[in-house]
Amino acid sequence: MIKVLVIEDHHLMLQAVVDQLESEADIEIVGTSNKGSKVHQLVRAVAPDVVVLDLGMSSEVFEPISAVRQLRQDHPYVQILVLTGYDDPVYMREITKDGARGYLLKSDDLSINLPQAVRAVYGGQHHYSSAVVDKLLSGEGEQHDFTNQELTVIRLLAKGLVNEKIGEALGVSERRVRNILTSVYAKMRIQDEEGVNIRVTAILKAKEMGLLPEE
Repeated sequence: MIKVLVIEDHHLMLQAVVDQLESEADIEIVGTSNKGSKVHQLVRAVAPDVVVLDLGMSSEVFEPISAVRQLRQDHPYVQILVLTGYDDPVYMREITKDGARGYLLKSDDLSINLPQAVRAVYGGQHHYSSAVVDKLLSGEGEQHDFTNQELTVIRLLAKGLVNEKIGEALGVSERRVRNILTSVYAKMRIQDEEGVNIRVTAILKAKEMGLLPEE
C-alpha cells in the first residue's frame, strides 16, 4: 500500500485529488492539508511514502523550492510529486533539480496521470507532464545565474514581503536578506538611484526574465 500525503491550496481540487487516489486499491491517503507550511509537521506525523504537493499557497507565505529541498534533506525516503498549475520553466527546473521526482500540471487528465505518477515516483522513477518534459529538454529556464536562495528572495519580494518577513520565511537574519538583495540587484544590473524604486524595478525585471511563476 502506497501511503500518500496531499498538500493542496484549493478545497475542491484537494477533494478531487483525494477522491481520485482513494479509488485506487494500492493507494492510501494518510493526511491532507491546504497549508504548505504544515508539510514538514505532517510528514513527521504520518510518515507518507509520497507527498503530492501544490506550489501555490494563496493564504500564506510558502516557498516551494526551499520546502522541497528541505524535505529531501530531512526525509530522503519520501518521494515528492508536484501537482500544480505553474508551467514556468524556471520553477520546473529548480524544483526537479532539488528533488521532486514528479511534476504534473493540473491541465493534464488527472484521472489517468495522477495514480500513474504516484506509483512511478514511489518506485523511484521520474514522472513529468509532457509539457514539462518539453520545456526541460528545450533548456528553458536555464539562462540565469541566480542561486536557489536568491530565487526564493526574488519570489517573496514579488509577494510584497518586507525584508524582515522574508528573513522569517527563510530562517535568516534581516541583514542576510539585505545582502542577498544586493547580490540580486547587481546580477540584474539595477542601480539604486534617486527616483527609482529598486524593489519594484527588480520585480519587473524578474518577470521579464521569467523568474516568477504565473499565478
